[in-house]
Amino acid sequence: MKRFPRFLSPHQHHDTSSKPLLSQQMKPPNKLGRRTRRCLSGCCLIIVSILVIVLLGVLPIGWILSPTNSYFPTDGTGHESVLHVVKNVVVQPDSTEAPVLMSVDIYADAAIGVYMWEHMFKGRLVSKLEGTLQYGFLRQGNINWRFRIGPSITPEAGFPDVEHLVLVLNGRSQEKIKRSQSWLELVPASATVRNVAVVLLGDEHCNNEWLLWYLEGEKYRIRAVFVVYDSKLVDNKKVFQWPLGVATYRGFPQLELTTNDILETRPYLCHFMGTVYSNNSRVDLMKALDTTPLKKKCYIQVRYDWPEQETYQSATDYAKTLQQSDSVLSPVGMNSECYRVYEALSVGSLPVIEDQKAPGVCDTPYRLLREYNVPAMFIGDWDELPGILEYLTSLSDTELLHQRNKIIKWYQKFLLSMRDNSPRENRNEAVDSESSRSPTTLSRPTS
Repeated sequence: MKRFPRFLSPHQHHDTSSKPLLSQQMKPPNKLGRRTRRCLSGCCLIIVSILVIVLLGVLPIGWILSPTNSYFPTDGTGHESVLHVVKNVVVQPDSTEAPVLMSVDIYADAAIGVYMWEHMFKGRLVSKLEGTLQYGFLRQGNINWRFRIGPSITPEAGFPDVEHLVLVLNGRSQEKIKRSQSWLELVPASATVRNVAVVLLGDEHCNNEWLLWYLEGEKYRIRAVFVVYDSKLVDNKKVFQWPLGVATYRGFPQLELTTNDILETRPYLCHFMGTVYSNNSRVDLMKALDTTPLKKKCYIQVRYDWPEQETYQSATDYAKTLQQSDSVLSPVGMNSECYRVYEALSVGSLPVIEDQKAPGVCDTPYRLLREYNVPAMFIGDWDELPGILEYLTSLSDTELLHQRNKIIKWYQKFLLSMRDNSPRENRNEAVDSESSRSPTTLSRPTS
């Protein structure tokens, strides 16, 4: 079996010690007159100018601004961010007047709202009313963000004095869809709401057509929708894809890695802690692990029934062992996209992702992360896993540390891009200068 391409390519240094000094090199005699030299210089300048104009007209502007390989692509097809939508729709940048202080209210009826607030916006939450309400405030530029989530936030309360609204809704079941529709039906009756953005935890099989009714016309004042999972409704004009993120609803913490956490050698080669369903590729994953002696270097804990809630101990063990692993195995579940991938990225562990579509009408799996060149390894079959583990054991501690740092930097940049930037902005900037030397998405193994 051939070795995989290295995640980190060794730098090559060229020895220039044998090159003579400029003063020692032979100089040709100057036989050209002053007028001739001036003429030639002028012609060269004209030719260079023409070439520059042609290049600017032909090459993509993203390539010109960032000609090396970047963590973020420059293909011009774009993802919007929440803040960018607010800036363009609410702040109205074409206005010649100075921006005025304004408020945007986020009403969250799904746990992905906590991921957005705490992990992307870096906001804090305060509990009130015996824990039935969590709220936070954040000032960013000329925008005051106000966040609310909890059982005490219900559609019956409406949106008092809200002008610009972000609704974080749940569309995973008929019951959740009915509640989401109740939130949306409040908008036409509101005398104050002018602009609405929706962040939707979509159906795991990507059946989100119920939302189309609310996107037609101005009745519901929806300017943009951000939907989780690879829905075919995404057009990057009004409907954009949104990352699933970490499982905040199951208690996954916002981890702050110390320098020691990053530098320390990790005891586990790979990690999988989850539910194994019958007639699912997770069974194949377990079989593949049983074929390699490297399984003993991995942290593997499986169960065969899915619990609604984690215990404190299981949640703590999961986060701790994830942080101690060089790679995380992510098989397909109810959907191809999994919390486990984002949790692995957050701690610098390499996600090993099963590249298969889940049942349903979803589009290409992990479309959003692929657009951003996620530092992960996609495999088509778990039979490839033994080779992947052999590859990882061949990496030195220095290479593993470099890989870990690159993954963490990529993830931090990704979160900021989802929050702040326009499609062009969040693709043209490289995370660091190393990105021009190393691929961010590892190839599948070859035999």
